[in-house]
Amino acid sequence: MPTYGTFVRMGRRPVRERVDRGEQLLGLLRGRELWTAPELAEALGVSLRTVRRDLAALDARGVPLEAERGRGGGVRLSGAWGLGRVLLDEHELLDLVLALALAERLRSPLLLGHARAVRHKLAASFPPAQRRRLERVRRRVLVGEVASAAVRASWGEPRSSVVPVLHRAFLEQRALVLDYAPERGLPGRREVEPHYLLLNWPAWYLLVWDRERHAGRSLRLDRVRAASVAAADFTLRRAEELMADVGQFFGRV
Repeated sequence: MPTYGTFVRMGRRPVRERVDRGEQLLGLLRGRELWTAPELAEALGVSLRTVRRDLAALDARGVPLEAERGRGGGVRLSGAWGLGRVLLDEHELLDLVLALALAERLRSPLLLGHARAVRHKLAASFPPAQRRRLERVRRRVLVGEVASAAVRASWGEPRSSVVPVLHRAFLEQRALVLDYAPERGLPGRREVEPHYLLLNWPAWYLLVWDRERHAGRSLRLDRVRAASVAAADFTLRRAEELMADVGQFFGRV
């Protein structure tokens, strides 16, 4: 059976837009046996020409597509397609591996059966340099005790506008400029180095080095009102050094 790439050619669009729509297109193809190009175009809200280009882009990435000509024909995923071809970028893979490691550390009875094996297989999919980076990041996620009743009662979701900024600074080991609202006192600006993430369930904290106070601090993520990534990077400090100022107990993920 011919591949879809024999019928169409790929056009040019911004890479991020093409990748995002490509993932939506894959989701549609996984959900049904056979699609016509007009049906896919309508589902995605794009032109027929665009969906043909997107199908060609998937074919160029190695996604096995099959096309059937004539009345009742269409395009579908080959039966050879499976979970082994899930396409994730580096940050998404890091998130997934860390989530699995966290499930192990929390000893979740529903996830322990295969979590460690899956984490090792995902880590093995990285080139050696990225694998070492992943391991360094993984060791910077800490798990402590269950939060106190007062913390659990006051804990709120971190702001959606803040989370991607914290994520980037943490992974890239860059300083952060924060607008932070402490439990007591007035909100203020802080420039900090985000060395570790600490979970005292359900509350997440950043263990940071405060550049102005020259001391370790523990900042609740739900109290960060705004954040930006600074130009400066930093050398990682030992968790014990920061904990000496913070006074928390923890274990590594």
